[in-house]
Formats: sequence, structure tokens, C-alpha cells
Amino acid sequence: MRSPFKFLDAYTLDDKGQFFGRETETEALYKMVFKTPLVLAYGLSGTGKTSLIQCGLASCFDGPDWLPLFIRRQEDINRSFRKTLRDALGGHTRKDIPETVRQLYRHYLRPVYLIFDQFEELFILGSWEEQQQLAHGLKKLLAADLPCTILLVIREEYLGRLYAFEKVIPTLFDFRLRVEPMNASRVKTVLTSSFQQFNIALEQPEEDSLQLIVDNISAGKSGIQLPYLQVYLDMLYQEDYQRSYGEKERAGKLPPLEFSRGEISAFGSIEHVLEKFLRQQEIEIQRFISDKHPGFPAGAVHEILDVFVTEEGTKRPISYSRQKDSKYILLEESTLKLLPAMSPAALSGCIERLEQSRLIRFSDNNIELAHDSLAALIDEQRTDEQRQLNEVKRRIQSNFLDHRQTGEYLSRKQLNAYEDYLPKLSLEPAVQEFIQDSQAHAEKVEAEEKIRQQRELELVHQKLETEKRSARRQRFFTIITSIVALIAFTLGAWALYQRNEKEKARQALQESFFTSQVANAQSLKSQGLYEAAIKQLDEAIPFIASPAQQAESDSLLSQYRQVAQLVNTADSLALADATLITALEKYRAANLISSDGLIRNKIRQTEKAISQNFADYKNRAANILEYGGCEHAMGLLKKAQQLKPEDEWTQKMIRRCGGAR
Repeated sequence: MRSPFKFLDAYTLDDKGQFFGRETETEALYKMVFKTPLVLAYGLSGTGKTSLIQCGLASCFDGPDWLPLFIRRQEDINRSFRKTLRDALGGHTRKDIPETVRQLYRHYLRPVYLIFDQFEELFILGSWEEQQQLAHGLKKLLAADLPCTILLVIREEYLGRLYAFEKVIPTLFDFRLRVEPMNASRVKTVLTSSFQQFNIALEQPEEDSLQLIVDNISAGKSGIQLPYLQVYLDMLYQEDYQRSYGEKERAGKLPPLEFSRGEISAFGSIEHVLEKFLRQQEIEIQRFISDKHPGFPAGAVHEILDVFVTEEGTKRPISYSRQKDSKYILLEESTLKLLPAMSPAALSGCIERLEQSRLIRFSDNNIELAHDSLAALIDEQRTDEQRQLNEVKRRIQSNFLDHRQTGEYLSRKQLNAYEDYLPKLSLEPAVQEFIQDSQAHAEKVEAEEKIRQQRELELVHQKLETEKRSARRQRFFTIITSIVALIAFTLGAWALYQRNEKEKARQALQESFFTSQVANAQSLKSQGLYEAAIKQLDEAIPFIASPAQQAESDSLLSQYRQVAQLVNTADSLALADATLITALEKYRAANLISSDGLIRNKIRQTEKAISQNFADYKNRAANILEYGGCEHAMGLLKKAQQLKPEDEWTQKMIRRCGGAR
């Protein structure tokens, strides 16, 4: 049987009689939407932002008072936006969004509320063009001064991504509401009201029983995640119901139940309850599908769940369809490439079982995890290889964004470093095209360099041939001069003078060729083509004309070999967070030996990667530690410490969580 608690589902207007503990935030939000046409609601994952809008705010309006339109990104937020408006008008809309909103108001005679839920998906999955198109569309809509209010609902850790929006819409942060995690006092209020609503009694004294539940739910943490609270209550209710009434579900009003302190104590704490539930469901579904479909790959349930999680550890909506002549659920082709081979029947059956277990949910043409908390748990279970692939994907995405601003393509070194990972990565078409263009650009640069070197070589050969012909002529004249030397001593002296001048010319030509080879080697080295640069210097050795050139050649060869070893080692180390610091040290060592723009750029990129990854690990750890989750935060803190060992906050948090325990 199913309990009356929401498990991982958000509250809706139908649940307004069961929505407790958010009266203050509901009132504040209700007042705010009448003051401004643009409101920003944010908070940590698990604080109930969606429920606050769908149930709390919605219950403040009478039906005719507002026209709420909920918008999720799906595959493209701008297309989803237009589709939502089109559906609200029965398929008849104007191309201009302000005119369409005006048409909506005239049709329904109700103020329009555009609610962009889980807005962080735009920055996790969307392109720069998609973001900018929406920003300018919202700016145009706000300027039209229509009876329309825009609500942006976003996870707190992605607030920084909104600053590009603020450049387009300067008033973006003027009216904002932070949805705080619930403290113990509020949770007790929610528990008391919910138990009264669901015909549940507590063993007296009631305060002691409430405190025991709060202790089990908080597990010593300062804040309580609402998804964990709902899962805990759902499972506690089902266990007590089965103990009291058996498996059979009773129709009509919810039957009375009593939670005794003994039952609450025996049920245990909330710690790892969702993780245990997830693991249990994976095992049961894997066994069920394997029995029904022999050959179903081991671990396939976990791999299916993993595709619903982004590289950042958040929910990823996946498109699906059902053909008229097929009863199976069909996923998009790009998703199927990430899964092990299995029959459509097995895949469809697994997805249906996951939905029945309330781990995923269907919405419109998409399937997604029931809550971000599940995405975080699945992300924590990823292997080192998966994390390395995710890190490479983030680096490629960063290179792509840099390309959009600077026009710079991936170098040959970068392409070689990414080569082994590319077949295992699922990249957006624009990023794939960027990699292909980088490959073509690298080949073009290499071809042009080869042509330039060939031309210079031909010029050198032409000069040498000219010198050979001149030498042959000189020998002929020398013979003639020798024959007539007895006749004209002055002519002999003149011939000797001519030979000396030619020798000087030959030496000058050697020096010129050596200088040209050194310049070519320096150019190749500045492009990161160290082996080619060393070869160029080796080819210049036969043309050394002085001890100074010999010393210069020996010095450059030594420098280039050292730089090549340091940079190649650093490039490999830079692919993993744990060795980024070591990579930076080797880049800097190479720069001290022989500095160039390429090495300096690698130093800047590595410093940027260290700062970005450190901030990411630190922010994620801080969010977890806000609830006291040392065990889950320790791994992130250790990774942050690897990147910036001197950071005092990280050291302090590691000590607080028990050091290297």
C-alpha cells in the first residue's frame, strides 16, 4: 500500500490541506509577486522550492486571480517556452512573445505567471546562444509592461551563473527569496500537523516522541532535507501499517495508526535511508528484469539510472516516445549509445519498474529522476573512470566556450590528449563540430608549416647549388691562372684574393642557414612541436660555422629536451584533478627553462582549472556540511585540499570532520 506522505514528489495545489511549515515563505512570496514583474526564488536542493510555488503560492490565489504556466527546459528552453504559450492558447499564437502574452491575458482575463522551474538546467545543459536568447526575450517581455509576472526558481549553487543574465536584465536580483532549510522546531510543526491530517497518533508524552523522530531525521545535523523527511515518514508509515493491518489496503478514510517510541527507535535514523532505498530498488529491479529477460546485462539498472544524471551531479531530463505500433518506451538515440546492449522490451520494462518504485517520473515527453537528492547519490557512486570522463568533458566544454569568445581552436597536443576519451563521451553536436574544426585547423597549420619548411629548404638547396657552380668555375679559373702565373704574378695574386672572398661567402651562407634552422626550431617549439624542433636543430649541426653557434645549438637542444619532457608529463597530469598542482609546477618549470606563449597559456588554463574545480568542490562540500554531512563531504574536502592545500577553510572543515578518518 502507499502512504499519504509525498515521498519524493513535490506538493501541488491538490495537497494544500497537507502542506505545512512554509507559511512565512508563502506569505512573503505572495506579497513579492504583487510588487514586481520579476522574482527570483532560490535555495539549496531539498528545501522544497517547487512545492512552495506549486502548492504554497498557488493556494493563495482564487482560480480567476492568476494563470500559472510552468516551464521546464526540456531540450531547449526557448522552444519549451513558446510551446507552453502555444498550448495555453490551443495552438494559436503570435511569433512575438509579448504579443502572445497579451493575447493570453485577453483570452483568459487573468494575470499571467510564467514559472521557470529548475532554472539551473539552462546553465547545465543549455548553450550560450540558448541562454542569451531567453535573457533578451525576458527583457523584451518585461519592457512591454504587461499583466505578467516571471518567477525564476533555481538551486542556490547556480546563482553565480545568473550574472550574465544580470547584464541583460539589471533588475534580476532586486526581488529575491531564499527558501531556507527547515530547523527542528519547524519540522515538529510539520509532523504534528501531518499526523493530525493522516489520523496518526504518537505515544505520550507527545513531545518526547516528536523529539525522537526529529533526532532520527536530523542524525545530529543542523538542518533537515525535506526529501529525506518525506522518505523517512513514507517508509515508517508503511512499516507500521503492515504491522497493524497487514498487506491489504483499506478503502475510505485513512485508518488510525500509532507510532510508539519503541517502533520509532527500532526503525532507526534517517542516515543513509535514501541511499539504502536506492540500492535496494536497484537490486530488486535488476533481479526482476534478469528473470524476465535472460541476458539482461549485470549492473544495467545502475547504468540506466546514471544517464539521468549530468556530469555536475544534477538531474538530466531524457526525451522518450511511444510508437503507435509498439508498446515499448523508446529513448533518444544519444542516450542509447551510453547504455549496454539490451532488448527494447528489457529497457522498457526496467524504466517502468523504476517509475513504479518512484525513482523516476514521466513529464510531457521527458523522463527524469524524482528528485535532485537521487541525482547526488548516483553521482557519488560513479567510478574513477566515469569521473575522469566527466572531467575531460568539462575541459572540452570550457575549451569550446573559450573558442566562442576568442576563436582559438584546440591544439594538436590537446586533440591527442582527448583522443582516447572522445569515443566514450556524449557531446553536443556543436561541441563535436568544434572538435572536428579543431582537427581540420591543426592539419591545415601543420600542412602550411610543412610547405613553409619545404620552401626554405629549396631556397637553401638553390643557394648551395649556386655556390657549387661558382666553386667549379673558380677551380677552372684557378687552373688557368696557375698556367699563366709565370706570365702575370699580379693576376695570380688577384685570383688568390677571389678565393678568399668566396670562402667568406660560403661561411656566411652556412651561418645564414644555421640561423634559419634555429628560427624554425624556435617557431616549432612555441607551437608545442618539440620533437620537430629538436629534429630541426639536429639538421642544423652540419652547418655550424663557429664555436658560438656550436654552444647555441647545444644549449637549445638541452633546453628543448627538458621542456618537452616537462610539458608532456604536465599535459598527462593536467587531465586529473589530483595531479593538477603537479602539472602546474612542471609547466612553470618548463617556462623558466624556455618561456613562450603556449606554455604561458597552459599555465593560465591550469591555474583557471584549479580555481574552478576548487570552487566547485568547496561549494558542494559547503552545501553538504550545512546539514552536517561530514561523511559525504569529506571526499569533496580532500579533493579541494589537493588543489589548494593552503586554504584555511578547507583545513578547518577537514579537522571538524575528523581529519583523514
